[in-house]
Amino acid sequence: MTCAPGTPIHLAPVHLSNAWQSGDKILAKAVALLPNLIIACAIFVVFASAARVGKSLIERLGERRKMRQNAALLLGKLVQLLVVILGFLIAVSIVAPSFTASDLIKTLGIGGVAIGFAFQNILQNFLAGILLLLHEPFRIGDQINVTGFEGVVDTIQTRATIIHTKDGHRVVIPNATLFTNPVTVFSADKLQQAAAQQPNPSPNPAPATGDAKA
Repeated sequence: MTCAPGTPIHLAPVHLSNAWQSGDKILAKAVALLPNLIIACAIFVVFASAARVGKSLIERLGERRKMRQNAALLLGKLVQLLVVILGFLIAVSIVAPSFTASDLIKTLGIGGVAIGFAFQNILQNFLAGILLLLHEPFRIGDQINVTGFEGVVDTIQTRATIIHTKDGHRVVIPNATLFTNPVTVFSADKLQQAAAQQPNPSPNPAPATGDAKA
């Protein structure tokens, strides 16, 4: 529709009351949700702390029961993960009471492919770490050599293994690298036995101190 020149254009009045009402409703919902959010965060922190304590207790119990070192580490990490997941689910149920298990399954089903692509390397290292802890090709204290890095195993995590080299450096090796590449393992027990079997160097004999006779 065209207007003749000089004809005033009338604009529809803008009512800000609807925008203020929508903003007021959003603010009221946020304020009403704030106590549940604080409680949910507190519960999650408690579960995360309990997961760390449970992990350390299981590792100590494994040492007392003389369990395999890597098996105790794996069991402790799995318990820690399960407790953290449980705390997260409880926190979500407090913030959103209408959020059910079926909703969680649907969400995981929709976002599972995207999460898999986004965290492919992390999941690969995590699965490799679990397999390394199960099969136990090396233990903490063993000396290993992989892809040119050689050092003593300090800790085996679910994502990476940390070694200390001879020159004092700390090297973080992804578990997928250890799982897919040849690894030379020098057992700590054999290294100690070899060091014990080496003969101690005899001290140099003292020079003769007798007076020479003419």
